Amino acid sequence: MKKYLIASHGKLASGLKSSLEVLTGIKDNVTVINAYLADQPVNVAQEVQKFLKTLNKEDIGIIFTDLVGGSVNREVVEQTKDLKQVFVVSSVNLPTILAVVLDQEPMNVVHLKELVASAPVEVMSLNSNVASLSDDDFLV
Repeated sequence: MKKYLIASHGKLASGLKSSLEVLTGIKDNVTVINAYLADQPVNVAQEVQKFLKTLNKEDIGIIFTDLVGGSVNREVVEQTKDLKQVFVVSSVNLPTILAVVLDQEPMNVVHLKELVASAPVEVMSLNSNVASLSDDDFLV
């Protein structure tokens, strides 16, 4: 089974999970860490360890973080650096999460890199024919 953790500064993680649920209905096996909220202090290392403890030997853990080299990302990498069944994807966006979570293939680092590459950030010209696009064009 694949299990997912989305960890970010602020409430980005919860927002990404919410969008994932709206677009796919998927909510099980997705955990979030909203770090550095003034009203909800969180120990990132402890929360990552809680997630890791949910993984069985046969499970794959995929952790999405917001910023490469940011404090959340550094803590995630520190907690997972020796774990072969856990992958960390940083600088995450919704298309990347959708590509990974909706994928049904067995996970390995090569396949994960392919999935991440399939969901790049794009600049769209406002002059393009946006009106002719359908929902199917966004979920290819």
